Amino acid sequence: MLGPARASRPFVTRAPPPSRVAEARMTALDLRREASRAPLMFDVSTLAESRVDGLGAARDNWRERMVSEHASARVFGAMLGPMMKAGLSAAELRRVADMARQELDHAVLCASVLSALGAAAVHEMPTMDDVPVHEDTTPLAAVVRNAISIGCCSETVAVALVATERQLAGPAPLRRVLDQILRDEVKHSRFGWRLVSRMTPSLSRAERDGVNAYLVDVFLHQLRFHAPFLDMPCADEAAQAIGAPHGRSNWLVFLDVMLAVVIPGLERAGLEARAAWAEATRPA
Repeated sequence: MLGPARASRPFVTRAPPPSRVAEARMTALDLRREASRAPLMFDVSTLAESRVDGLGAARDNWRERMVSEHASARVFGAMLGPMMKAGLSAAELRRVADMARQELDHAVLCASVLSALGAAAVHEMPTMDDVPVHEDTTPLAAVVRNAISIGCCSETVAVALVATERQLAGPAPLRRVLDQILRDEVKHSRFGWRLVSRMTPSLSRAERDGVNAYLVDVFLHQLRFHAPFLDMPCADEAAQAIGAPHGRSNWLVFLDVMLAVVIPGLERAGLEARAAWAEATRPA
């Protein structure tokens, strides 16, 4: 799951959506050994004509992404308990366990890119809050809430962001890394949408009302998480080719996915997503 250089996503009220990176930082993630086992090599000489510190921006982005991907494994791991309580099949549980492993693999891929850019694959890790277990509702509704927050929102936005970055990527090794990450993000997104479409019709009125109320928190969470895009510089083409962000464009991709994909998709599932988005975006 990718985002605005993996900005922090604080928890919110009413059993908030799982966060991938919390604000407080401690400890260090050191993937130098893992990166050395699968080294990447590509030329960054085209950045000589960059108008900005493209190499520095790309390093920062891949460094934060490495931490985010590593930390996000715990989000998928935490989905297993509620899914077991809701009686989902062993096959579904194995899929989610595989997703946790894939996120760890993504972190190593990011570490390899970071090393290829001439930076050490080491960065501070966040202090991670507990992933919500949604004790205020039933196991079924808890699974639906997590599927919406993680699969339908975070992973669906990530698919669009990674696909855009893949189109702009220059070096072939970097394109292959993004291809692998994108394939997994697509699976994660589809998994969330499949669970929601299959399980939402079984919700009771009280469970559905709770999910609809929770959507406001989910959308606020997404808005806060992606808002740092607005403060990021807009890298030129040479810098974007190795992963430096173009903040404004990324923000517009996020909005487009939410408005054209996520909200209509949740509405088709019988949820009040448009009303929740209006509430989340209402001026204070």
